[in-house]
Amino acid sequence: MTSDFWNLSKNLALKRGKNMRLLLLTKVPLYEERFELQLKQLGNEVYCSSNVVEMIKKEVITPQFINQFEGIIFSETLYDNETNELVQQLPQGDFKLFRRAVETTCGDEINASFDACIPIGASLERLRELLVVAEVFHLSFQDADRAQQISVKQKLSNMNLKLKQKEIVYYLIKSGDRTVPREEISRQIWEKAPTKSVLASLSKVVSKVNEKLQGEFGDEAIQTVWGQGYRLNKKIFDYIENDVIELGNVGIQ
Repeated sequence: MTSDFWNLSKNLALKRGKNMRLLLLTKVPLYEERFELQLKQLGNEVYCSSNVVEMIKKEVITPQFINQFEGIIFSETLYDNETNELVQQLPQGDFKLFRRAVETTCGDEINASFDACIPIGASLERLRELLVVAEVFHLSFQDADRAQQISVKQKLSNMNLKLKQKEIVYYLIKSGDRTVPREEISRQIWEKAPTKSVLASLSKVVSKVNEKLQGEFGDEAIQTVWGQGYRLNKKIFDYIENDVIELGNVGIQ
């Protein structure tokens, strides 16, 4: 990272004039005392919890609770598979995701899923830099994402879909070429646990979308990958053109 970029990042963060409200998810809150103190020394508000981990797993956490935080930090006390599952079960929100890990394990897999990797034992200055740069990138991505959302939603409005139908298609657009589990879509669109009733409603909506878009995009605008979930037909991505590619590079907010 160049000094010029760091100075620009620091100035932008200072202009925003605000520290973060952070949720620290861990299995052992007592283990996090030193790290929690570091975060507070930098002026952040910190809520450290193991109970919230269980609430997310049981799908009883509310979007209102999660969205009061601007950043969520996953402790190294959580296994990688466990952390990935928790990320998938989080409600949608405008927050940053951080992963604590040994510095040598902060590789591409972590960087692809999180806004930043926080090495164990990082100095106070390094920690400040990681949080500020993640905040600056998040703000710039928000601006790009808003512009892309407007463009994509304009094209979706031409498809003559109802609200829930548009929401599902839009969520699949943001997911790129990933096959999205039905349970994940149910949680994000209906904001509740994926019960049999909710999954049945999802199936009906998908069928209606395919019926409405059959003439333009073929038999399955939303393709079913048995045992895995749903993904969009490539023809829809071609229709949206570069908007989808750029939105996918920004990531889901």
